[in-house]
Amino acid sequence: MPFIALITDWQQNDYYLGAVKGYIYSVLPETKVIDVCNTISVYNVLQAAFVLKSCFSDFAEGTVFIIGVNSVLNRKNGYLCFKYKNRFIFTADNGLFSIFTDDKPEAVYSFNDKNTTFPEKDIFAKYACKILNNEIISEFSSEIENYKIDKNLFATIEKFSITGHIIYIDNYGNAITNVTKEQFDKTKQNRKFKIIPGNENYPISKISNSYVEDDDIELIALFNSLGLLELAVVNNSAAQLIKLEVKSNIIIEFYDT
Repeated sequence: MPFIALITDWQQNDYYLGAVKGYIYSVLPETKVIDVCNTISVYNVLQAAFVLKSCFSDFAEGTVFIIGVNSVLNRKNGYLCFKYKNRFIFTADNGLFSIFTDDKPEAVYSFNDKNTTFPEKDIFAKYACKILNNEIISEFSSEIENYKIDKNLFATIEKFSITGHIIYIDNYGNAITNVTKEQFDKTKQNRKFKIIPGNENYPISKISNSYVEDDDIELIALFNSLGLLELAVVNNSAAQLIKLEVKSNIIIEFYDT
């Protein structure tokens, strides 16, 4: 069974979601459309990329992802389809793929259709159905090499520090960063460290193994199931406690004993 997964900022009170699903089912009735998340903050490409990263590998090969976030066409972007790990990601050329992964895609396809105010249906859904109908993608697109890369959102690694960013805040107020366990371990070596989340009033000098490991510690840091550094407070909101927002800086300092 073919799958199309939707990640959008449409909420639930507009017609867009119904229109896209209606179009897909009218063309390919056997397709299974999955609502991954339709409550992305408006225009928040960073949040959409994180949600995509969180679920991407759980979908079977051949799945098509439609990202309906910040898709309005302007002079600097276009409409693209990234083929990656034998799955397809439809999105505007807004930097999302570079936030989603540091890897290179297997291929990138561009579409000439530009005269639309509803690209998620008129372009993404239309060509998603063609792909799932086993049509040859090169016959209705152009393969390209260049696409927007959002370099400002990569963690910066130096000898004595890592500077990262908050990339997602969940409903519990847990703040997830773009610092990976691999980056942390490689830079830390055998040194002590101090995590400074936004300001120096809440330094953290320990990595916890779970959310409830230290009931007496107000703010904890741990690596979540995605291998990303996360800040949390037991039974409270870390984001509210230390006033963190998406794109807030987080600094990890390393020092010898």
